[in-house]
Amino acid sequence: MRKSETPEPEAAARSVTIQDVARRAGVSTATVSRAIALPERVTEATRAAVFSAIRETGYTPNAAARSLRAKSTKMVLVLLPGIGNSFFTPVLNALEEVFTEGGYGVLIGYTRQSRSRETHYARVIRAGQVDGVLVVTGNVPRDEEFVSVPDTVPVSLMFSEIPGTPQFSVFDVDNRGASAEAVRYLISQGHRRIAHIPGAEGGLEASERLGGYCDALREAGLPIDQALIWRGASNFDFASGERAARDYFALDEKPTAVFAAADEIALGFMRALKNRGVGIPSDVSVIGFDDTEYAVHYDPALTTMRQPRNEMGRLAATDLLRRMATGRDGTVPTLKVRLACELVVRESVRAVE
Repeated sequence: MRKSETPEPEAAARSVTIQDVARRAGVSTATVSRAIALPERVTEATRAAVFSAIRETGYTPNAAARSLRAKSTKMVLVLLPGIGNSFFTPVLNALEEVFTEGGYGVLIGYTRQSRSRETHYARVIRAGQVDGVLVVTGNVPRDEEFVSVPDTVPVSLMFSEIPGTPQFSVFDVDNRGASAEAVRYLISQGHRRIAHIPGAEGGLEASERLGGYCDALREAGLPIDQALIWRGASNFDFASGERAARDYFALDEKPTAVFAAADEIALGFMRALKNRGVGIPSDVSVIGFDDTEYAVHYDPALTTMRQPRNEMGRLAATDLLRRMATGRDGTVPTLKVRLACELVVRESVRAVE
């Protein structure tokens, strides 16, 4: 049983060892090593105890990583949720340009929201195979997978943060404020019955955009109708928008406008409605979020909130270069940057009386 929530005196007075972690967690050193290297091989309770002890003692797993850092790999790992989403294209272009100019190569890893793949990439980082990491996704890896990343490997997060990781820089947008602005625009066009497709349930981005939707309705004195919040979307993709169309057709009283948490959701929704003869925006207006390349080319062109993806990519890459170049001991200050979005008015929203 733990006697205190602070590090033991002997641990605080010298370098923390794996033995200190084992004592605090109440397990063997072999179990600590296994929880760090192969977390899927230990129970959830043991894993939680070990990573809690790591946080409390300040232990850096794989101390040999410090010596590995003496020689730079000149490689950066960029983690994405998957391939095929056009949202990430300008981000990757910006990252590649900045890192190439800085003399670094780029490794692309796809987590696919898979625990085993996240564990694999956490091992790559801990082994010192890259100099820095950019996590480019709203569906962030589980925090315990990255708790054990040595401070010698700077990590930056884009579009969402991992709670409890102040050692990571964060670059995102004001999702809540931008979503409220999108819904306020619909309200300004006379819409009062407005539906929302939140996107991937459980993700921070989806939660913040849902919050903005609710904020704007409350400000206007409009009710928040749960029947108009369609939670069947599993991701920020076309298929999720197509599934949300079922919720639209299931309603007797249809909304006059829909705010989708991502452009691809919006476009999938519009395609499903048009295939069944619903006019956009004559029957229902639609507004998205992101301003991807497809938005302007669709018929009708999509009104949306534009994220500054290229700018964010350049800022995040430049910051990571700074941290990799000036400090490998965890002492370089991290950044918390939040950029504004821009409303882009096109053809998918009409005014109603």
